[in-house]
Amino acid sequence: MSTTSKTETIPSNDEDVVYFHSGSTATYRKINKDPNSTGSFTSIPTIDISAINSPNLQDRKKIAREIYNACTTSGFFYASNHGIPEAQQNDIFDTMKHFFDVDLEAKMEAHAHKNAAMRGYEPMLETQLDPRTKGDVKEAFSMGDCVIEPEQDYCGQTGHNPPAKIAKPQNIWPSATPWFREGMYRYYDAVYPLAMKLVKLFALAFDLEEDAFEKDFRFPIWGLRALHYPPLPPDSEANANGLGAHADFSWFTMVLQDKVAGLEVLNRDGVWIEAPPKEGTFVVNVGQYLERQTNGKFVATVHRVRNKTGERRYSIPFFLSQDSDADIEVLESCLEPGQEKPPPVNVGDLYIRRLLPARKKHPTSTKYRDVPEEDWSYDFLYAK
Repeated sequence: MSTTSKTETIPSNDEDVVYFHSGSTATYRKINKDPNSTGSFTSIPTIDISAINSPNLQDRKKIAREIYNACTTSGFFYASNHGIPEAQQNDIFDTMKHFFDVDLEAKMEAHAHKNAAMRGYEPMLETQLDPRTKGDVKEAFSMGDCVIEPEQDYCGQTGHNPPAKIAKPQNIWPSATPWFREGMYRYYDAVYPLAMKLVKLFALAFDLEEDAFEKDFRFPIWGLRALHYPPLPPDSEANANGLGAHADFSWFTMVLQDKVAGLEVLNRDGVWIEAPPKEGTFVVNVGQYLERQTNGKFVATVHRVRNKTGERRYSIPFFLSQDSDADIEVLESCLEPGQEKPPPVNVGDLYIRRLLPARKKHPTSTKYRDVPEEDWSYDFLYAK
C-alpha cells in the first residue's frame, strides 16, 4: 500500500500531523509520537552490493532478493561496497562546500527562476514543502539530463541527434565557478553507471531478465541536487525542516550523505525513523514511478531532513527516472488476483504534474497556471 494517502481537510491539531508533497493536492499523515507502539520497520537495512559486477548470476540475484525485501517493507536501504572510491566521494563534498561558500551574488546568477527546467541555484527558504513554515532551511543546486550538454553525449547514448525543438541547455551554471560544473560532472560520471547497474538488479528482483527495463532508460530523466543544510536555530518554528516531508517523484533515488545526521523516514505507523549517515554507503529509496510500476508493492516512503546537530550538513541525491516518452506499466507479477491491469501512464506527463505544484513560485509554473492540468506537457521545461 502507498504511504501517500490523502485527506480533504487539515486535522484540527496540526501538531499531530505531517504535511508532505505528493502531487498537486495537500496531503497529510497522522504522526505517532510513541516509537514503542509501532509494528512497522524501525531501522533501515544495509545491503552489500559488492557482487553487483559478479559474473555469477546467482550472486546478483541474491542482492536483488535483498532489495526486494527492503523495498516492500521500508522502501529504503543502505547500499554498501558500491565501488565508488572514497576519494571521489570526498571530491564531490569538497566541491559542494566550496560552491556554497561562494558569494550569494555569484550563485544567484544561476538562480533556478532563470531556467525553464527549474534547475540551478535555490537560496534559503526558496522551497516550501510544508505550508505551515516559512520555507525549507537549506540551499541547493540542481542539474539534470540535457540533450545538448556535451558531457552527456546524447548522440553516443542514443545513436541520433538531439531533437531540433531543444535549442537551449536545460542546465544553468554560474560563470564565476566553472570548477563547480566540472566537479558535478565528475560525480555524475561515477554515479550514473552505478545507477544503471541497480536498474538491472531491480529487474532481477521481479524475476525478469536483467535488461527488461533498459528500453525505458535510453536517455532517462535524471537529476543531481547538491544540498547544504545549516543547523536549525534553537528558536526555530515548531514545524521547521531543512527539507519538508515528501515522497520522491523518481523511479529510485541514491543519496550520498556526509557525516552529519538529519534524514528521517516515516514508517507505516506514522513514526519517524532516523536514517543516520553510514560511512561508505548510499541511501537508496523507492520513488513514486517505481511504486506505481509495482502496484504499490515497492513503497515510496515519506521522508524529510531536520538538521538538529549544530553542524552544517551536506548531501547529494541522484534521482533516476525513465525516458520522458516512456510509459509506466504495472508489472504483471504485481497485479492482485483478479485485478485488471491499470492503463499505462506517460513518464513525462506524470513528471510535469509533480514538478509544477512543487515549484509554485517558479516562472514556468506561473506561466502555465491557467492551463488545465490535462493539457500540461513535459515540453514546458524546454526554453523557447
